Amino acid sequence: MIEEIIEMKKKGYTIKQISSELNVSVGKIQYRLRKERLTQPLAESETQFTISKKIPGAYEIDRIVVLPQNPHCLYAYWDVQTPTQHMVAHHFSKSWTALTKKLRIYDCSDVIFNGHNAHRYIDIPVPEMTNNWFIRDLEENRTYIADYGVADEGCDFFSIVRSKPVETPRIGDKHSSRHRDPVKRWQTGELSSPEWHETFSAYSIYNLLK
Repeated sequence: MIEEIIEMKKKGYTIKQISSELNVSVGKIQYRLRKERLTQPLAESETQFTISKKIPGAYEIDRIVVLPQNPHCLYAYWDVQTPTQHMVAHHFSKSWTALTKKLRIYDCSDVIFNGHNAHRYIDIPVPEMTNNWFIRDLEENRTYIADYGVADEGCDFFSIVRSKPVETPRIGDKHSSRHRDPVKRWQTGELSSPEWHETFSAYSIYNLLK
């Protein structure tokens, strides 16, 4: 029956006309047509559209993004372009996969970070082919910046990409922020100039001006 239905459709028959010609209900005609479509392979254009919707494994852009998950945890994801990988590999005279990959997490609370003035930092080795990581056991109400890079003999850490600063949420009273006392001293006139001039990171301002 399906062959007859398809032939009539090619000739321009409506489903109602086909139903009348074959003495079959409209619902049965529609059911047979739907079933036939499901068994047919996708057309080339449909296949290309389906493939194009897949999420790529990499975006070929040098970047690392850090997002707060809770007061003691950050989530980082990153990507390094193939040309950048080749450049770093050439610098160390090793293949990219032979280099140790690391995350370096800086506590840069209350300072304008210049790459060397963090209060402390921690290094986290990450496995090859990894492009995301949960960073745990951090302090609440602190500002962190993350670098992704490589290490090799004679080189403790070589930074490739650096994130924007991000703060872990504070716990408890909303007025317990570490910024509260410096702001209060300036507001009450105890200080002639803001004591917290390094408390607020300039990174966000620079990004707005770019």
